[in-house]
Amino acid sequence: MTTIQGDHIRRPHDLAEGGLAALAPPASSAYFLDVDGTLLDIKPHPGDVVADPALQELLMALQEKAGGAVALISGRTIQDIDRIFAPLRLPAAGTHGAMLRFDDGSTADAQSAPLQAVSGTVEAFVAAHPGLLFENKGAALTIHFRQRPELRPEVLALLSQCAIESDFVVLEGKMVAELKLVEFNKGTAIGTFMGLSPFSGRKPVFVGDDVTDEYGFDIVNKMDGLSIRVDRVEHPTKAHFRLVEPAALRAQLMTLLTAF
Repeated sequence: MTTIQGDHIRRPHDLAEGGLAALAPPASSAYFLDVDGTLLDIKPHPGDVVADPALQELLMALQEKAGGAVALISGRTIQDIDRIFAPLRLPAAGTHGAMLRFDDGSTADAQSAPLQAVSGTVEAFVAAHPGLLFENKGAALTIHFRQRPELRPEVLALLSQCAIESDFVVLEGKMVAELKLVEFNKGTAIGTFMGLSPFSGRKPVFVGDDVTDEYGFDIVNKMDGLSIRVDRVEHPTKAHFRLVEPAALRAQLMTLLTAF
C-alpha cells in the first residue's frame, strides 16, 4: 500500500489568499490538477461527480492564460474525466498515469494482461459483498468501499494478496483501494508532461488531496515547483502548502486569473 516516506515530510503551510498568483504566475507555470477532492467535492458515488459550468469556464480561462499548460491528473480513466468535464477536453493523465492524453490529442494507454488475469477474483469478491463498487480501468482494478467502510481490512487483504502474485502495487485513497501497475503513478505522468510542449520550461504546480497524490508532490518538489494539498486535516505530506477545500482552490485560481 502507498505510504509516505522520506526526509521531506513536513507540516504544509496554509496558502495565503492570492498565494498561487504570487508564487506561480500563468506566463511561466504549468498547472497539474487532481479532480476528486481537489477541483470537485467527493460524492457518495463516483458517477455523481460532474463539473459545473463555472468550473469549466475557469479551467478554459486558465488554459488560455497559461498557454495551454493545464492538465488534469486523476485516478479515474480519461473517459470518465471527459464525462465529468464535457465538452471540455484538456490534456489528462488517467488511472494514476497509466493513461495519457497529450496537448495534440494523441494518447498512450498501458494495459496489463496479468492484471486482467486476476480481475475475475476481484470482481467476484465485490459481487459477494453488497455495497462495494468495482471498476476495471484496464491498467487498474478499483474497489470503492465508501458504502461499506467496515470492509476496508478485507478489501486491502484481497488486493494485497493479488499484488504478491505479480508486479502490482496497492494504492489506498479516500474510501477506495486500487490494484495497479507498479511503474505508473501521478508523478511519472507529470514528469512525462513536463518534457513536452506546452509544459516544458515552465514551473510545475501540482494540486491534489490524497495519499495517492504524494508521488506528484514529490516530483514537483524535485523540479523546484509548487505542491499544494487540499485537505481539511493536516495529514503528513510532501506538499509544501495546504488549502482546506476545493472552493478554496477555485478562489485561488480566480484570483490568479484576475491578477494577470
